This record gives sequence, structure tokens and C-alpha cells, in this order.
Amino acid sequence: MNLQYFNLTERGSNVRREVLAGLTTFLSMAYILIVNPSILTAGFEVALSAATHTPITVVEATYADLIFNVKLSFTVATALAAAIATLIMGLYANMPFGLAPGMGENSFIAFSVIPLFTEILINRGHLVGVNAALFGIYLALISVLFNGILFLIFSIGKLREAIINSIPEKLRLGIAIGIGLFIAFIGFSSAGIVTAGIPGATPVQLNAKAFSQLPLYLALVGFILAATLYALRVTGSFLISIVVISIVSAALGYIRPESFLITKMPLMTSIVGSIPSSFYLYFTLFGLGFPIAFSLFIVDFFDGVGTITGLSIKANLVKDGKIINIDRALISDSLASIIAPFVGTSTTVVYIESSTGIETGGRTGLTALTTALMLLISIPFAPLIASIPSFATAGVLIMVGLLFLSMAPDLKLSNDLSELIPAFLAIISIPFTYSITTGIGLAIITYIALKVLLGRYREVTWGMWLVAALFIVYFALVATMGI
Repeated sequence: MNLQYFNLTERGSNVRREVLAGLTTFLSMAYILIVNPSILTAGFEVALSAATHTPITVVEATYADLIFNVKLSFTVATALAAAIATLIMGLYANMPFGLAPGMGENSFIAFSVIPLFTEILINRGHLVGVNAALFGIYLALISVLFNGILFLIFSIGKLREAIINSIPEKLRLGIAIGIGLFIAFIGFSSAGIVTAGIPGATPVQLNAKAFSQLPLYLALVGFILAATLYALRVTGSFLISIVVISIVSAALGYIRPESFLITKMPLMTSIVGSIPSSFYLYFTLFGLGFPIAFSLFIVDFFDGVGTITGLSIKANLVKDGKIINIDRALISDSLASIIAPFVGTSTTVVYIESSTGIETGGRTGLTALTTALMLLISIPFAPLIASIPSFATAGVLIMVGLLFLSMAPDLKLSNDLSELIPAFLAIISIPFTYSITTGIGLAIITYIALKVLLGRYREVTWGMWLVAALFIVYFALVATMGI
């Protein structure tokens, strides 16, 4: 391979740094190899329980082999979809981003869409029992496919690029900083420092029980180690922290490799085996399928906008006010969601954990290529790699979140509160709502409202009007469908 393609010198990087960054990104996002299959399989169990009129505890015993094969399929599909998508991002877009099935999207697919399609298939007399639950998976993933197609249409037409570039600079910075706080919050949660609060009292609270458990202290050691090595400018400081804590965790019995080996790799959740039956059923239920696909599209669209924007700014991949290779990055992102259902998993997105690789020095597609190769290598051993506990990466995520705050000085205070207030709203609403999409939507709608009320509506670009309209539709769907 011609390494000149990656423009290493131009972007101030080298092969060693890119490989270390790719490994760091891989380890930071490896948890998805076990979390995604667990979530999707849990949704299948809910659907199977309803389809067979059997309690879940009984379903798990009666259909143990089926559930195992479904989970194994989701596991392999997760690694395969992530590898292919990240490979495209690295080779086609030359960007240092890792991709994998998105958190949030997978929960929506698992606990809303799969059971819903299963119920409709049964109620309309199309299928019953196990077949209804399996086709619930296929129809849910076809919704993912159409989400990806909509995404690609917007990307090829450069409409999404124009929309991104139409977002004011202060608002972009607010989004990036908000993502940083979101990453830190995920790190705090992974470490066990915070937990869900008391309903009606506090949304979140200090997890007092965690202070009597060793994982919390291992996470804190990982954070201190990563911070110290980074302050000393040690290359690969985040990777070193993750590896050290993982080794200690294994020695203490938190990782048991012998229990996590894959001996076969089915792809029974792929939509390929159900064509054309699943497509016929999907179009029969198009009135349900299209709103679901459109909802996924809006979430995918704006999650991608926020994540790519934040990561690109942090990696200094912005030239003349525009993100480098943004058109190719968007096409790569959309192709990821098209590929995902064919291998058998949910919507695949750019991962904010890519920030760990960027902080390690990743600046080019060689970082993504390294991550993709590790994902491919991991396929036979996906559960083994995913057994790295979340607290081993928690400290790194906290560090990365804090480092995003380095952009705060660029968000200079001024008399133009019509731009500063929406930026501040993005900063606080992204972590507080645990949703990049919601945070961006609230900030953009607020931006336009302020400009209009202040008589400065001519400053609002057509792209911002279009974005606001899409977000209004999205929030309406959230309210009516309970998404």
C-alpha cells in the first residue's frame, strides 16, 4: 500500500503514531462487540416472549439454543459491520474515525422496533411464534437499510455537507464541547461514579455503593495514569492506560478469556437469507416501516453531523472553515448503515470513542485502517476482546472529555448573545439529555427563534432553516411514537 495516500506528513503524523491511535480507538470501542449483541438479543427475547405467550424466563430456557445463535450472529455481525465501515472511512475518506453499531439506535431497534413489527405480523395474521419474532428482526433491519439509503441520497447530493457548513462557528464549537462533556459523562458512568437517580428527586446521583467495589478504584487509577502519561507527552498514553488496567483486571479475575471463545460464526440475523419475503412484508407494512426508517435517518443524520464536526475540529482537520474530506466522510458514514443490515446488525455510526485515537495522535485514514484490521482479527474472538471491562476505558474517556474543553477559549464571549446562548444550550443539553441529536436540535431551534425575535432573520441560512424543519418533524415523531 502507498502510504503517501494518507498524507501523513501534511497532517503532522507518522505511521507509528497512526497505528497506536488505531489500536487505542479499537480498545476504546471494543465494548460494543458485547454490548450491542446483548441489547439486540434482549429485544429479540421480548419479541419472542410476546410471540409465544411465554414469560422471558421460560423463553430463555426453552429457546436457549436459538437465543444463543441469534446472539452469536449479532456478535459476528457487529464486528464485521464495524470493520467494513471503518475500512471504508479509512481508505475512501482518509479520516481517523472508527464506526460501529450506534448506542441509542440499537436500544430503539431492540426494545421498540423488533417487538412492534413482531406484534403487527401476528395481529395481521402474517406469521406466528418464532418466525414472527425472527421476521421482526429482519423488518427492523430493513428499516435500517432505508435509513441508510436516505442518508446516502443526502450525502451524494452534498446537501448534508452544505448543512454542516451552514452551522455558525460558535454553534459548531458548542456542539464539539458538548460532545466532550458527553464523553466525560460516559466515562463517569463506566467507572461507576454516577448512577441513575431517584425518580422524582435527582436525575443522577453519586453511586455510593461503587466506593466499596474495586472496579471504581481501578478506573480512577486508569484515569490518573492516562492523565500523567499524557502530561508527560508519552506517545500512546491512553493505550498504555487501557492495557495496564486490562492486565490488572485479568489478574484479579474480572476477565476470563477461557469463557469467551467463538467456535462458529452464523449470520442468521442478516436480511440476505429472508429476501424477498421480508421485503414483501415490509412494503405491506410500509405505513409503519417508513416513519421508523425516517426517524432513524434523522437520528443518524444529526448524530453524524455532531460527531464528525466535533472529532474533526479536535483533530484539526478543518481548512478554510470547512472540514477536510467531509463529502467522502459523509458517504462513508451513510454506506455504513446500508451495509449493517446485510451482515445482520443495527445502524452503524461514527463513534465518539474515536476521540481517544485522535488524542493519541491519529490524523489520517491509517488510524481507521488499523482499527478496521483489529476488528477483522477480532471476529473469531469478539467476546474475548469485548470482555475488557468498561472501567478499564473509563479513565481515558474522562480524560478525552476534559481535553475537548480546550476549545472553550475559541467560544469567546461577546455582545452577540443570539449565537452564544444556542452554543451554551448545545454544551449543556448534549450530556444532560444523553443525546447528541437532541442537543443539536434544541440549540438550532433556539438559534433561529432568537434571530427571528431579534429581527435578524436574514442572518439565518437556508441550511439552518432546513435543519430546524427536520428537527421539528423529529421531535413530533418522538412525541407521537414514543421514540
